[in-house]
Amino acid sequence: MIRINLLPREEKAHREVSFNLPKVGDLVLPIVVMVIAGLVMTGTVLAQRSRITELKRQIAEIDEESRKLAPQIARVNRLAQERAELDLRLGIITKLERGRSLSVRVLDELANTLPDHTWLTGSNQEGEALSIEGFSLSNLAISDLMSRLERSPLFSGVELEVAERSQISGKFAVKFRLTCRITPDEPAQ
Repeated sequence: MIRINLLPREEKAHREVSFNLPKVGDLVLPIVVMVIAGLVMTGTVLAQRSRITELKRQIAEIDEESRKLAPQIARVNRLAQERAELDLRLGIITKLERGRSLSVRVLDELANTLPDHTWLTGSNQEGEALSIEGFSLSNLAISDLMSRLERSPLFSGVELEVAERSQISGKFAVKFRLTCRITPDEPAQ
């Protein structure tokens, strides 16, 4: 539906818009507050800029000093690495030096503890573990060997793994295998 206004123009209602300007006295306080806030913000910005400039200068000085010390730092790192390698080599040498005479001591102690009518056919040392194989004419001789090894300050934890009757050159003998722990620096238990 279409609406048509048939009233003359003069008779239309006019709205009045009123606009009042504020008084000069009412504007002074907000302007003063805005000026103070602007001064505070400007001061903060200037202080932050000077702080940033100072920090950039300090960073540049430290970078320059770091570049000057870089060859010395590299040398110190290289020397530390060489020292670690040297300490490793000295540790290996010390370990070998300690273990150098241990095998001789072990064999000497085995020879001293071996009873009559007992023969060793082999021994195997892996770290602190020692395995001994041999023959004997009786179980009593094997028991005697085990007792002597236990009393020795160089051995502990002697255990019999195998003792079986076998024949050697037409004679009966007992084939045995013992295991024990080597304790070079510990007293006998």
